[in-house]
Order: sequence, then C-alpha cells, then structure tokens
Amino acid sequence: MAGIALPLLGIVASLVVGMDRDAASPAAAPPPASSASSDSSGSPGSPDSVSSEEPTEPTPSASGSDSASGDESTAPPLDPPDSPLPSGSGTPATQVALAPPPGHGPARESSWGLAPAPCTNHEQQLIDLDTGLSRVESEDNGRIEEPGGAELHYWPENCTGSADYRLRGVPNTRVGLLRADDPHTAEHCRKVSNTGLPPMDLNDSGTIERAGFVVGAAICSVTAEGAVAMATIDHISDSGIGGEATASGTLYVWPKKP
Repeated sequence: MAGIALPLLGIVASLVVGMDRDAASPAAAPPPASSASSDSSGSPGSPDSVSSEEPTEPTPSASGSDSASGDESTAPPLDPPDSPLPSGSGTPATQVALAPPPGHGPARESSWGLAPAPCTNHEQQLIDLDTGLSRVESEDNGRIEEPGGAELHYWPENCTGSADYRLRGVPNTRVGLLRADDPHTAEHCRKVSNTGLPPMDLNDSGTIERAGFVVGAAICSVTAEGAVAMATIDHISDSGIGGEATASGTLYVWPKKP
C-alpha cells in the first residue's frame, strides 16, 4: 500500500502546482479592433455609422468641353505690335520741316546728284540748286567758263587715276553745309548758306566727316533766283580703286515770292 500511495501523492502535487501557475499568469488581452471594422460595425441610424467626410466635387478635366469654354488662360497670346522697319539703305530718312521762311512760297521737291565722268574726259559738272539740273562744260584747271546760275561745281583737280574730283560752291554764290544734327528747316538753311563750301575730296572719308559732309546733312543755298534750297545728302559712295565718289539726295526749294 505504501508503494501505491507515493505515486498518487506525486500526481496530486503536480496538479496543484499547475493550477497555481495558471492562476498567477494574466489572461491574454483580445486584439484591438481596427478602425475600419469599428466604423463598419456601427448599427444603422447610430452616429458611428455616418461618415465624417463630406463628398467632394469631381475635378474638371483640362480637356473636353471645359477647355472649349473660352478660358482666357488657355488662349494664345496676341501678336506683338508691328515694329518699324528700317529703310532700304539702313539709314533713317532725313526729317525736313517744310514750312516756308518769310517771303517764300511752299517747297518744291525734286532730286539732285553728282555723277562725274572719267577725268580723261576733261569735263566738269555744274549743278543748279533751283532745279537740281546739272550741265557739263570743258574742264579748265578748275576755272568756270559760264556759271549759268549754278551753285555747285564738281571738277577733276588732276588726273592721276583716282580721287581726282573735288566739290565746292561756285564762287560768288551763297552756299553752306547744314550738319546732320542741325534743324532741317528752311530758315536755318538760309542762315548757314553764308558759311561757304570749300573744295572737298569726297573719296577722303576722314576729311568729309570732319567737315560734316555725311549722310543726313544737307547743302544749303540762297540761289541766284532768291530761293532757299536744301539738298539733303541721302547717299554717298565711292567707286573703288580708280573711281570717283558720287552723292545724291532730295532737293527742297522754297521759291521767293514775287
């Protein structure tokens, strides 16, 4: 009996120890419910069953009917205003005030120019600033046989192959040079006509620039007929090696009243 009692006591003791361990350990906590499941678990009609977010409006598409609704933000930019175009020569046109000076009539407008023949022709050119017309006579070492009312004289000073011609005002006439930055008015032109126009080699760019004979300037005169003439210098060109310079422009003439 003693041998049987001992194993039974060991079993009872093991059961008692196991029960004590189970009572001492805390019960496992249930896993927390997710927010999604708690939101969906509310009963109908309860506050928990109503979503706290308000419905959002659909975003209009950039394409489709909205883009065709005249939205100014998508309209193409307007073309910039037209910019002034340069003149054919690349030089601005000379601005001339056409108001006549006292004792003179409205301006007549024509053209003038210098176009010399080869020096071997022994010709000189005479230009009448009343009309802009030129005529040719035989060259005689710069002497003029018959001025005939001309104001400009273009003659070959020598005949060495290039830069032979010189331009000057005809002696005993009223001719002067109106600088490019001076007012281009008839009254101012009349005043500078007393300053004279000495001989100039138009192929010598340095000399004529210092004298003021440049594009934009003008030759002024009180002519033999009493008119005020302004011959604007719109173009100057040399003809290269062995050639002669030419000049041309617009001629404004304010005739003297009878």
